Amino acid sequence: MVEIIRSFRALEHGEQQEEIACPLCGSTSDRLILKARDLLFGRPGEYRLAQCLSCNLKYVNPRPTRQALNRHYPDRYYEISIQDNAPSFIQPFIRAFSDGISKRRVAYLERVIGRIAPETEVLDVGCGTNLLLSYIKRARGCQGLGLDFNRMVVQYVRDQLKMPIVHGTLQTADFQAARFDLVTMMEYLEHEADPRAVLQKARLITRMNGHLALELPDSLGLPARILRSLWWNLDLPRHLVFFTPDTLRRILDECGFELLTVKRFTLPLYIGLSLGQVFGQRHWAKNWRWVPVLSTLLGAPFLPFQIALPEFIFAIARAK
Repeated sequence: MVEIIRSFRALEHGEQQEEIACPLCGSTSDRLILKARDLLFGRPGEYRLAQCLSCNLKYVNPRPTRQALNRHYPDRYYEISIQDNAPSFIQPFIRAFSDGISKRRVAYLERVIGRIAPETEVLDVGCGTNLLLSYIKRARGCQGLGLDFNRMVVQYVRDQLKMPIVHGTLQTADFQAARFDLVTMMEYLEHEADPRAVLQKARLITRMNGHLALELPDSLGLPARILRSLWWNLDLPRHLVFFTPDTLRRILDECGFELLTVKRFTLPLYIGLSLGQVFGQRHWAKNWRWVPVLSTLLGAPFLPFQIALPEFIFAIARAK
């Protein structure tokens, strides 16, 4: 459990916050990396990204309390995932783009763990609108299980997609020990206030020699280092912790996993989202229908250089 040093009410906007020890090593010594504001919803407040002086983990400190953090995930947060409100002329491109992301994730996975069989037991934690599991079902005939804490998303997956999904988190879901062959967390772990507890629960429900796949922001990439508080993937205060391969290897090892491989990558046109913020775009949620257009216009000139602009890491670990 992450040690809470003190709780207090922020002077600027009255939010309940907590100062914490390092979520990886428990040290109480850190240094300031940057300060940033919420550029997605434009909520008030400035947040501090710190780096532990003992283990180098980067994390938000102080951060909103668990109850206060819920207000940073309004229902419309998931409209960003569903993207039904995008202009009709661009929706086919969004669907193709989303399908391409899932295809890439499966390709990364299968290079390490082998082909996903129809009988493989898969759990996607923080599944959102089930894009990954929908692709796996179509491409491999494997019916995975989704897990998400947002009721609107759970209802969407059950009613519209007719796919199995559990409402809750790994901490609240009652899964049998050693049930799953593969647990995936795509752009999820960085949202968790206690990543160690999440990984320990993931290990409990993963079979011996089963696998865990993680997709996380790459805070060592050029976009993160140059753009700093305007980097799209920073997304404070929803992103609470930023792992590097070294810090990820350590926490996985301590939670019963062996890190097998880490791949750094970006997505086509993704840099355009950060450039939109550089040019003054704020409160993205109000203008989300035009984000794909803006990202395309601003990101297109960087397509020849995207291999040098990693935004994510894709890590695969084995349960030991």
